[in-house]
Amino acid sequence: MDNALLYTIIVATLLFFFLTCFIIYFAVVQNKRKFIFKQELLRSQLEIQEQTFNSISQEIHDNVGQILSLAKVQLNIIGEGETVNQELLTDAKENISKALTDLRDVAKGLSSDRIRVLGLDEAIQQEVTRINRAGILSIQFETNGQARVIEEQKQLILYRVIQECIQNIIKHANANAVAVDFNYREHCLRIMVSDNGKGFNFQEEQLNYHGLGLMNLYKRMELIGGHVKIESEPGQGTKVHIKLPYV
Repeated sequence: MDNALLYTIIVATLLFFFLTCFIIYFAVVQNKRKFIFKQELLRSQLEIQEQTFNSISQEIHDNVGQILSLAKVQLNIIGEGETVNQELLTDAKENISKALTDLRDVAKGLSSDRIRVLGLDEAIQQEVTRINRAGILSIQFETNGQARVIEEQKQLILYRVIQECIQNIIKHANANAVAVDFNYREHCLRIMVSDNGKGFNFQEEQLNYHGLGLMNLYKRMELIGGHVKIESEPGQGTKVHIKLPYV
C-alpha cells in the first residue's frame, strides 16, 4: 500500500513538474511571439513612414516648390518696377498663401496622432481633400455601413497602406481619377482603391522593383491580420482590394 502511494506521489509530482514546464515554455513562446509581432509592426510602420516621407518630399518639391518659385519671380518683377503692380502683388500673396496651406496639409498627413484624434475615416477624408486641393488627382472617397471599432495600431497601418496606394498611383499609374471605397460589413472592413490609369501586367510587375512595393502591401496587411488582392491589366486601370477583420 505504501509502495502504491509512493508511486502515485511520484507520478503526480512528475506530471505536475512536466505540466509546469509546459506552461512556462508556452508562456515564453507566447511572449516571444508577441515581442516579434511588436518588432515587425514597428519595422513596418517605420518602412511605411519612410516611404511616405519620400513621397511627400517629392510632392513638396514638385508642387509647393513651384508655387513659391512663381511667387519669388512675381515679387522680383514687382521690386524692379517703379510702381507697385497691385494685380501681380495680389497673385504673389495668393500663391504664398496656397503654399502655406499645402504645407500645413502635408504636415497633417504625416502626423500619426490624427488617427487617434480623428479616426480612420476622417483622416482618410482629410488626406483625400489635401490631394484634391493640390490638383494632383481627383479622388472620390465613400463609406458604406456603420464604422466599427478597430485597434489604433491597425488603423495606423491601414492609413499608411492607403497613403502608399495613392502615392503608387501618383508615381506609376498616369491616372487622373481615383476612388477609395470603405465598406463596413458585419465581421470585416472591405476597402477598394481603384484608378483609371494605364494598368499593368501583375505577374510581370512582381519580378521588378515596383513589384516589391506591391509585395509590401501584402506583408503589411498580413501583419495586422488583413488580406490584399490586386487586379490590373494594361490599359484597364488597377483595383486594390483590402480586407481587414475587426478582431
